[in-house]
Amino acid sequence: MNEGVTITFAVIFVLVGVIALVLFKEARTHRFWRQLVEENDIDAIRGIMEGEIERWRTQRPPKEVNAAVWAGVQGMELLTANAKYVRLSTSAEPEFRMVEGSQQLAATALETARATAAQLLEMVFYDVPNYRPDVTRVDVYSAFRDAQGGAVPRAILSVTAEREVAMYIDWGASASDVIAEFDASFTLNAAGEAEPIELPPEPSALSEYAPPAAQTDDDSTESDPRDRSTPVG
Repeated sequence: MNEGVTITFAVIFVLVGVIALVLFKEARTHRFWRQLVEENDIDAIRGIMEGEIERWRTQRPPKEVNAAVWAGVQGMELLTANAKYVRLSTSAEPEFRMVEGSQQLAATALETARATAAQLLEMVFYDVPNYRPDVTRVDVYSAFRDAQGGAVPRAILSVTAEREVAMYIDWGASASDVIAEFDASFTLNAAGEAEPIELPPEPSALSEYAPPAAQTDDDSTESDPRDRSTPVG
């Protein structure tokens, strides 16, 4: 009897030790990546974002997310990333549905763009581990015809969102209401259709992590090889 109890406690002790070791290693890994982000390690930050983007591209769409919106999520591209700022681009097209045997417009390109941008902003702010950018920007493109009749991608929506504002957003509201809370740029023509826009300049968040000044030949202190300039998309 006593021997059985001893073995049981030994097994429990081993299991608890293994679980504790796994949790310790996981916590240390999280601290490692968060430290790299705090140091504005661009390669590490891009690695985190690109890893999540690849995961989103391969996962099944959530039931509550429209297929056209999820296509924009899976088609996103990472343009710029640093410790405080990330910029993404994607595309959106009008959505049509079969109604009584004919195709009818279900959502305009701008409506799809708004919904896609809102989805991406929520995912970046809350679903990316070890990385909490203060500002997230999403540029959404759509296809337009050029003079020769070819399809040309042009931006129809650009949304710059701050985390401080995002904290108080009702993400269950309509996409247009969510986007209205942020700094959004778009243009509608007389028919209510989206027109191409000129993208706004990058926000000031980029300047907060300017590369260190180049050192002169007289300076004997070597620069930290981890210091890197922030790529601008």
